[in-house]
Amino acid sequence: MYKVKPYEDNIIIKCVPSCVYKTKCYFNPNDLKFKDEVVSPLANLSLSELEDLTKQQNKQFRKLERLVNKSNELCDDLKLSDLCIQNLSTQNNELSKLENVFQKQETLFKKIESLNQKVRQTYEEMGLDKLTTDFEKMDIKKKKRIPFKVDLGLFEKIKRVSSRVLINRNVEDLAIYVEPSTIPMELLNFIDLLSQNVKVFTKFYAHSSVFSQLNNEIENRFLNIDDLFEGLRFGINDNRVDYDLGFTFIWKKMESNGPMLRFSNGSFISSDAQIVNYVNELLPQVNRISEESLKKNQTTSPLLKILKSF
Repeated sequence: MYKVKPYEDNIIIKCVPSCVYKTKCYFNPNDLKFKDEVVSPLANLSLSELEDLTKQQNKQFRKLERLVNKSNELCDDLKLSDLCIQNLSTQNNELSKLENVFQKQETLFKKIESLNQKVRQTYEEMGLDKLTTDFEKMDIKKKKRIPFKVDLGLFEKIKRVSSRVLINRNVEDLAIYVEPSTIPMELLNFIDLLSQNVKVFTKFYAHSSVFSQLNNEIENRFLNIDDLFEGLRFGINDNRVDYDLGFTFIWKKMESNGPMLRFSNGSFISSDAQIVNYVNELLPQVNRISEESLKKNQTTSPLLKILKSF
């Protein structure tokens, strides 16, 4: 960093203004051709207020130009080139700009309304009015899904870590890809135990490639799992940096049924056992999860019992 000092070391103020001067209005009323009730308030504005007013005015004109461009595109689509509005910047009179825009847009709206009436008349002549009415009455809305409710009483005896344990390292965020037709029970069993040793978060996402192939049963299963983990506060409820480990499960169509842990460099680890071993290697010995603990938790964990019901 550089140290600076004033160019003049000794500054003497010889006098202080004893009054404040009022300047003339920035705008000329004769040029604007506005009425007195519009010009009078401008005379009392400061230069900074007038500058803000000018910025707002320019902003409104930019919005107007965007609206004009959209209107011209619509005119081109309807083959109404005579209603296209010329470039506003070529006109000098601001008032004529607005009048020209409003007049041509009003004519365009009338043309559109005329086209709508012709379409309705054609529908009636072809006997399609009854068909469209019946279609509008059809209930095609998707039934509202009832969120999965978690019985927190089953988890009262389980004490999960609420603050960071591995304070000497950054949060590890692991992305795990899972076949949509399966639930990674062994990994979720591992996370269930791991949350009692270190602070973790878990998120679930569906890859865009599987959205079109989802049926209601699988979609409801995804949403129920997400509701379950959110209800147990396994989601990101604090800042991401306040966690030790993060697991992001992504449902994606894959060649194998087993989960896959993918790294940013393109390499990956497949199978539940290898992923568990990798995560354990990231932890101190005292925070690791043993195979015996995993086997015991498979039969006693209320989380796994709920997951098996999905």
